[in-house]
Amino acid sequence: MVQAGSIENLFMGGAGDGSLDLAIPALDTPESLLSFANTAVDCVGRTFELAELKRSLTAEWPFSWWVWTGPAGIGKSRLAVELCRYASTIEWHAGFLRETDQDEFGHFQAQRPTLLVIDYAAQRSRWLSDALVLLSRQHQVFPVRVLILERDTSGEWWSVTRRVNRLEESCGVTAAMYAEPRPMSGLDRPNARTLVKNMIARLAAAPLTTGQIEQVVDRAEAMDPALRPLFVQVSTIDRLSPSEERPSRDNSLRRIVARSTAWLESEVATPQSAMLAHNLRFLATTLGGLTVTDYESLHPLPDTLKDLLPGVFQRLGSSVTVDDLVDGVRPDIIGELFVLDRFGAEPTVALASTRIVGYAARKWPDAYRGFVERVVADHADHVRLLDLLKASGDGESVLSDIELTVSVMQLLGRSDHPVIRQIFDRLDAAIEEGLIEARRRLITTARFKLAKLVRLEDDALRARDLYSVALADCDPTWPEYYSLLNNRGITLCTLQCEDLATADFSTIIGSPSAPAEVCACALNNRANILDTRGDLDGAIADRSSVLELPGTSYDRRYIALIRRAIAMRRRANSTEAYDDINRILGTADIAIEQKMQALLLRAEWALNDGNPARAKADLDEIAASYRNFESVERKAQELRDTFTKDSSTK
Repeated sequence: MVQAGSIENLFMGGAGDGSLDLAIPALDTPESLLSFANTAVDCVGRTFELAELKRSLTAEWPFSWWVWTGPAGIGKSRLAVELCRYASTIEWHAGFLRETDQDEFGHFQAQRPTLLVIDYAAQRSRWLSDALVLLSRQHQVFPVRVLILERDTSGEWWSVTRRVNRLEESCGVTAAMYAEPRPMSGLDRPNARTLVKNMIARLAAAPLTTGQIEQVVDRAEAMDPALRPLFVQVSTIDRLSPSEERPSRDNSLRRIVARSTAWLESEVATPQSAMLAHNLRFLATTLGGLTVTDYESLHPLPDTLKDLLPGVFQRLGSSVTVDDLVDGVRPDIIGELFVLDRFGAEPTVALASTRIVGYAARKWPDAYRGFVERVVADHADHVRLLDLLKASGDGESVLSDIELTVSVMQLLGRSDHPVIRQIFDRLDAAIEEGLIEARRRLITTARFKLAKLVRLEDDALRARDLYSVALADCDPTWPEYYSLLNNRGITLCTLQCEDLATADFSTIIGSPSAPAEVCACALNNRANILDTRGDLDGAIADRSSVLELPGTSYDRRYIALIRRAIAMRRRANSTEAYDDINRILGTADIAIEQKMQALLLRAEWALNDGNPARAKADLDEIAASYRNFESVERKAQELRDTFTKDSSTK
């Protein structure tokens, strides 16, 4: 079962001495086995990842931050708990920084080595960006590490966090990034089997045979081919509670919710108390959890909610209080399904859900938006998804709920998704009713996102047409205008219409109002075309222009430098080519992985120039680096092996 409940802290730091309140979640009851905070079941299959994180603590940096990514249930939060537990044993102040404690950060001064874990980063991106700027500038006597957890690095939050449009601040923040974002993968089958055995032991069930364990892992893999730990656990629980329902991911998750619901209803005093308890869990789930203080701040409740939610200190049964419910239904992917399914329940429950969601969206828009993004990513094909998206509207504007829906369009994953059709049907209706003029930009954004989905589906012709339609109705003063041009240009390159693509890129480059980052993309893209046509001088000129632009990200500058170096080399100007490699190596905010890639290129040139000693030194440096692209590490090792073979034959 998954029950809501208070999360205890293994370690708390006081804020009175300038430190931060940090919590290491611990919830080791049998009823909370699926919670990341439950450490009763061993964390299996993460030895290598934990070792990586431990190394980041001991690196000789006064401050560094690192993003770890992965889908729901992959084990990001549990791994962070394990790291915090380890760090606390070596006298670090370590734990999760809760959103309610963020305000303390402005006065933060580490009193000892400190590790902060930031979960739900996307919904905290503006605060997080400010925090990283502050930490990158502060002088800390003791090392400070920030571990950031999020589903992926797509979307606006990642740009906001890195301050990509503020060059000076971006340089400092990027220079402090310990490594490129680290995606997590699921378990291999041996570790999945171990997790099944651990779950069985923890549940005090009779041991399974080897064949039965394989069946559990097979079922987990059918639910989730990546074998995320959460689904291995769910599959194990299914094995112990067999059902005649058709096996599927969502049916298995619903059985977890049903157990939790049954537990709650067994603990409350009356049906009215059960309704209030379910509604509060629903509200808390849509916000990623609440504190009692947060909930208290909502009272007195508006008239539309006062009969739907309990009082702050109301006891709902002999053993159930508000404090037991404010964490919501966890883990996320289960809580999301709980929320969506309520929109398909009886009319009174569905209406209450709509009112609560609308209130949550208005009261805590960032937290609610983060929840919606997670829902769309995890349950894009749920039949009640559109009901949830509509419920977030403010009731005053015809298009208010569509704005949120448009923002998550790409998470729907495919261009023929029924929600997308609904979006455009409603936009068309608004146009016919004359209500759309003030929302033309929203229509353009929707068309832009649809075109990007189509391009990812390798339908370049349709994507080109969609970009063109969006451009026709896009005001040239909007930033979207130049992004549309750039994306259409890239699509035209795919279609081998290089002259038309060049025209789009040149329009961006020639406009004084084009954002610097988009202009840098256009210059690099046009330079690629010039490279393929053999116009090395033109390509070099465009790369040089990128480097003169203020406020561009390190990625754009790295691309310009590495490709300009290659063009210089092709033009037989090796001195300047090596100078660009050295400039990459000497630029603080260019990622170490990118620097290693530049070193590999220099090593290959050195071999071609008959300078094996120089090449070997660069290859040895790559081998010693704790950060490398996999392809770079593999190629460098192949080249190093040639030195070993050569020396053994002499």
